[in-house]
Amino acid sequence: MARDGGATTIFGWTYSQAKPHDVMWNQNFGHLGTGLPYAIGASVADGGNRPVMLITGDSSFLFHVEELETAARLNLPLVCVVGVDYAWGLEVGVYKRTFGQESPKPGVHWSTNTRLDKVAEGFGCYGEYVERDEDIAPAIKRAYASGKTGVIHVAVDPKANSEEMPQYAEFRTWYAEGMQ
Repeated sequence: MARDGGATTIFGWTYSQAKPHDVMWNQNFGHLGTGLPYAIGASVADGGNRPVMLITGDSSFLFHVEELETAARLNLPLVCVVGVDYAWGLEVGVYKRTFGQESPKPGVHWSTNTRLDKVAEGFGCYGEYVERDEDIAPAIKRAYASGKTGVIHVAVDPKANSEEMPQYAEFRTWYAEGMQ
């Protein structure tokens, strides 16, 4: 399992139980976007023998989305579960806390017409769009069963993603926001 993304990772470390030697993530370095390359690297290093999963947010995933071509070309058993709030989730929360709930939050949102499952299909991968929690696990199973690298676009609640992460008070002490 590889993890990437701000709010998505916070939810992930809180609710996902995994053996420490089976999880890769970059959060302690304070940057985003390496999840897909990490997941591809883990799969290549393993010879493509074990299924690999990336859990990420849309902002992080979009940094290196073009690497889906690499995963598809190598036919890697990789499924990317992407929590999509159509925004830079944590930054939206920072804007709201700093400038008020109704602040314009310039440059941190994109169109809800963005479909990462369709982007995946354009790279030759399996893609599926999910809106309900109970549909996530079956979508993951279908993606692995497809025999292709997969992307599950999971629409998430933007308010919860930007303001309601569990253990967020601890997380924000790791970076500048907690140093005020």
